[in-house]
This record gives sequence, structure tokens and C-alpha cells, in this order.
Amino acid sequence: MGDSHDGCRQLLPRAIFGINGKVENGVRQHPVTGSIIFALGNKIGIADYKKNTQEFVAGHTNTISCLDLSKSGKYMASGQINHMGFRGYVIIWDYEQRKEIARHDLHKVSVQAICFTAQDRCVVSIGGVDDGSVIVFDMEAFSPICQTPASRAISGNALTVRPLHNNPYFFVTAGDRHLRLWSILREQKKLYVQDVLMASKTRVFYCARINKTDEFAYLGTGTGDIVKIVLNCCDSEHVSKKGSTSCILGAFGTHNPRKPTGRDCNRYVNGVRALYVLEGGRLLIGAGNGDIELVEERTDVPLINFRDYPGPTWPYLRTLKKTHVSGRISSFVRSRTEMFYICTDTNEIYGLNIKTWVLKLLRTCHTKSVYCITFPKNYSGVFATSGKECIRIWSSGRKQELLRIMVYNFNCACVRFTHDGTSIVSVWNDGIIRAFTPITGRLIYAIPNAHNKGCSALAVASSGRLIVTGGIEGQVRVWKIDPYRQDLVGVLKDHSGPITSLDINYLDTEVISACTDGSCVIWDIKRMTRKQVVTANTQFMSASYFPTGVQVITCGSDGRIIYWMVYNGALIRELTASKKSSVNCLAINETGDYFITVGSDLQVKLWDYNSGAVVGIGSEHASSVISCAYSPCMTMFVTGSTDGSLIIWDVPRDFWGRPNPPDATKYSLPKTSSKTKMNEVPSRVNSGTNLKTPRGENIDGLLKATPKDDLCCVECPPCAKKEAKVPDPYAECGIVPDVRKC
Repeated sequence: MGDSHDGCRQLLPRAIFGINGKVENGVRQHPVTGSIIFALGNKIGIADYKKNTQEFVAGHTNTISCLDLSKSGKYMASGQINHMGFRGYVIIWDYEQRKEIARHDLHKVSVQAICFTAQDRCVVSIGGVDDGSVIVFDMEAFSPICQTPASRAISGNALTVRPLHNNPYFFVTAGDRHLRLWSILREQKKLYVQDVLMASKTRVFYCARINKTDEFAYLGTGTGDIVKIVLNCCDSEHVSKKGSTSCILGAFGTHNPRKPTGRDCNRYVNGVRALYVLEGGRLLIGAGNGDIELVEERTDVPLINFRDYPGPTWPYLRTLKKTHVSGRISSFVRSRTEMFYICTDTNEIYGLNIKTWVLKLLRTCHTKSVYCITFPKNYSGVFATSGKECIRIWSSGRKQELLRIMVYNFNCACVRFTHDGTSIVSVWNDGIIRAFTPITGRLIYAIPNAHNKGCSALAVASSGRLIVTGGIEGQVRVWKIDPYRQDLVGVLKDHSGPITSLDINYLDTEVISACTDGSCVIWDIKRMTRKQVVTANTQFMSASYFPTGVQVITCGSDGRIIYWMVYNGALIRELTASKKSSVNCLAINETGDYFITVGSDLQVKLWDYNSGAVVGIGSEHASSVISCAYSPCMTMFVTGSTDGSLIIWDVPRDFWGRPNPPDATKYSLPKTSSKTKMNEVPSRVNSGTNLKTPRGENIDGLLKATPKDDLCCVECPPCAKKEAKVPDPYAECGIVPDVRKC
């Protein structure tokens, strides 16, 4: 039943959060429609922020490494990185039809950089370290016309390529001790090249820009300075004009008037990663540490006066304005005359007005895998995600990030809301359980050393006073949470591998733990005993209770979905979700009519629980999907992938589900007077901050407390206990052991 996908509906995304900011110059804006074009995994994303729509163009077999858009906006070009021994594809796309029109695989392993020449005549691509060649693709004949090594044997690899603005047959390549000017002879299918004279200077060039008149070129270097060269072009055979050559004018830094001559030159930290040439000779510079500066060349001192300057970098630039963003700058995109989009390697897009110098965060997403997604109880307005070094709270209505809680150098394995919405509980790979307030993001309490090798799973009871955690060592631990104290109730040992997921039934009496050792165990958390164990020839990735608690559904690395009976652990049904890849996560809606699964085949599937049939398929992700969550309103769900992207999907109206059974009876726990292990727990020293949750702070007030298009970022304080000072053994008797202290 799981193999039949005929008649399935196509699931449509409501919103997509995702961008690969590590691609150099990997963000473009269409000159006509204004849409933002970017790379995400093995797909090209086209986002219209005005209409809040987004679509993907697929065709690459691996991660996209470079991207460019023609000046007319008719064509797109992209290159990819592949596994060792395989070819790296270059694909030419038609923008209007969103279709591939040509491709070639002449590069080995990877494509380092790509660009369109002027008038959309040619596409120039540079191979990576394993290739090292320059290939020119003719856009009229739609075929490659020439290929030649990019660099000489004594220089390094080319890292970037930049075309001239007015001549379609000239371009510049730059890289590691590499700076060359090229001429394309289309009829002869040849390339002429000339090395730019660098005098005695040696640099690694990361980015290049050419002014509108094709007279000068500016290059950002790894040493943090700007190299300016004069091109003196163009001649088809001699590349530069006869009797002249391309040469360097100088390596420039910013001038610091507070320091004496010889020490008044400042360089950019971690190199210059992005450049843009503005009108009037001004430059917009992005550094590797996130600094953004607007500079201009100094007019008070002639350039020839710096010949006797003691340093190799001359203080010839004057800083006009400066600001700072998080992460390394990877792209500058000019949206309007005064508006720039700035992309960083932390997968964030900022908007900068260079006239008013106002910086605004526009788009965000995770930098690495999204490990967990969760909704608050009976509230679909926000949801939380966990990833590398952070917990993020998102608005499903505004389609933006509201709150970010940072814990540097550690990953959040799982996050959950308490049912009353007063706290956010999370577990981290450093073995610490942390709870935060839902609006301000302050730390409420922290339990260090909760698991020896790090935490991997979490479940919170409906009362909020009991949490269950799973560790990488295979133990399941139950904790009692009080306002001023957190106590360990019991340790449940049965697994021999990392715990992948935990789920508590609606009565708070049982918890099921899924493990990579091929077993799922149902525990009685009142008596701290094992009730049932189910095994299969797979690595269980997720397990979830049916809303009534009578059945359990699991998924694993073998691509199968299995229904189990809770009472005796019997296998009820087995479905095949994928024959080639694993199913990484599943989530059931509130009524139990439908559930979703995500896997390494990049597909999101919506299933009918009773019939076991697939009723909807979505395929917008660009990498393996590892997390998902159903909203309490049952009209949408959220999925996350290994590239950090998030997608909010709309559930078709026919699959919203209805109460099953319509008038379910309510159950209550029987009252007992016998002592349980919960009452016999010894006190545990609290290692948190002993802060009560502020009154009135609830997750349903986060939207009102956060202004539109605003983000609150909170850094979590360290949770390590302060070491007590060792008492002085001579303090009581007053003896001075050292005579010199008398």
C-alpha cells in the first residue's frame, strides 16, 4: 500500500526559509522582476519577497558551488561540486521558462566560479583545484568553444572571474598569486592571456570588481587590503593596448589619522571578501569578520607620495561609514540606487541603505541541520527549531524569525514547549538540559551532566513537572522539575545505542524510546519499569504514540513505517515509504487521521493513517529532510533539512482530519496513596540560576511582544558551577608558613 502513489496531490509550500550564504557571489537580483536568485543545496531558488512566494529549479546532481545571472535577465548559469572522480556540471537555464537549455561536463570534480560576459555573448567558468581550467561557452552556438589552463605552473589556482562591462570578449581571473587578463577570439576559438604586473607584491585575491568604464579593477585580498590595477585594454591579440600593459597601482588600506605616519594604515580582519564599486569612486567593502565600510580614495595626498611609505599597504582610503553584521560577507547585491542586499555565510540577508546607513535583517535560516521542530500545545502561531548553537522561534503567520537563543560551540539536539507555554526546554550535546523563558529567552534553570556523552532526545509531560531525556550512551532518564530544584527520578537502562526520539502518551504514564540499536522500548514512568519492547532489522529514527495511546508508529533507516500495538507489542501493519533511503522523522496530527514522513530521498509525504496510503507528496527540499512537526490546527506542517532550510507546507482542505472518535471520553489517573519513586527522590543541588519564570510570560504573548520585522537575539550564560575556594589550612591557628610574609 505504501508503494502506490497514484492520485496523490502535490503539496504546496506556504513559506520557505533557506539560503546557502557560503557560495561566493551566490545571490543575484533579477533586473526586471526584482526576484532574488540564490543557491540552496542542489537547486536554484527564485524568491519574490513582495509576493512572499518562492520556487526552485532542479537539475544538478550535487551541491551548487557558483551562480550567475545575465545582465538582461534572460539566462542563468550555475556550476556544481561533485565527488572525487566525477565531473562537475555547468548548466545554462532559461529564466522565464525555468528550464535547462544547455549543459557541459568538461570540468573535473568542481566548478569554482562562473560569469556571463557583456551582452550575454559567452559564459566563462573556472574549474576547482582538481581541474584548473578556463572554459568559454558560446551562447549563440550553445556549445563550448575553447578550454585552456587557468594559471601558470608557478602561480596558484584561480578563485574568481569577472567580465568587463563594455567588451563581451574580455574578462579577468584572480586567485592565489594569480591575476590575469583574458581575450576571447570567437572565430579562431582561442584564448589570449596576459599576466597583470604586480611588482613585488604577492596576494591571494578573493573578489574582484571593475568600474563602469573598464579602466580600473579593484580586488579584495586575504591580507585585508584593496589592490587597484589599471587594465589598459582592449586589444584582441595583445589583450592590453599596444605599448602598454596591465599593472598594479597600489595596495590600499584605510587611513587612521590618530596614528603617526608608518603606522596609520588599517587592514580588514580576515580579508576582504566582497566589493562593490559605487559612483564617484566610492567603494562598499565587506570583510571576513562581518565589517562593512563605505570608503573613498583620499584627495588630500597624491598617490605618488606613498612610494616611500614604509609598509606594503598604503593608507589611501578614507572611511566614511561603517557597520557590522554577523558572519563573513559573501555577496553584495544592488537592489536600488541606495539599497543593497548583503548576504553572509551564516545564511542571513541584510538590507543596507547607503544614504541613511540603516541596516536591517531581512531573511534568516539555520546554518546547519535542523535537528528538531516543535509547536506549542494548542497554539499554531509560532514554532521552535533547534540546530547548531541556537534555538530559534519562528512566526508561522509573519513568516519570520522572532527569537534566537544562542549557546556557542554546542548543538541543540531537541527542544520542546511545556504544555502551559511558560518555558522552552532543550537538551544539548554538551550533556546539559536548559530551560528558557519564551519571550525574553532568559535562562530559567540548567542541569549539567544530565548524560555522560551528550543528550539526544527529549519529551515533556503535560504537567510540565516531569521531563524525560535520552542520551547518546543509550540511557533514558526521568527528571522532576520544581521551581527551585530539579531532581533525578530514575535511570532506565536497556538500549545499547543513541536514543533518537522520545514520546509520552497523553496520560503521562508511559514513554516510548526509539534507538539505533533496532529496538523501541515502552517504559512505565510511574514504576520506572519496562513494559514492552519491539525490535526490527533497522535503526529506528522516530517513534510516536497515536493520540489515544493504543498504538505506536515507528520509522527507520530501512525506509519502512511500522504500526505496533502498545498492549502486547504486536506488529499490526508495515508500509514501505522508500526503497532506497531512510525515513528520518514522522509526525501525527491531533486527531490521528493523517501523519507525515520525511526522508533522505528529499520527499515529504502525507499519509492516511487508517488506509496506509500516500495522499500527498512534496519535493521542494534540496537536501535530506530530517525533522518535521504537525501544527495543532492541522492545516499546515513544518519540515527541516540538513542544509538548514525550513518549509511550511499547506495541508489540503480534504486532509485536515476530524475528531476520532467524535466524542472521546476523558480519562483521569486513579488516585493512589502508595509511595512512588517520585516521592522518594533525594535532593539534588541546583546548578541553574534559581530564577522563577516571570509572571505573565507565555509563548502566546511572543507575537505581541515582538515588533514586525524585528529579531531578538539572546546569548545563554555559561552553566558551569563556580569552583569553591580551597580553605586556608593555616587560617584558624594563625601560622604564617612563609617568613617573608611576616
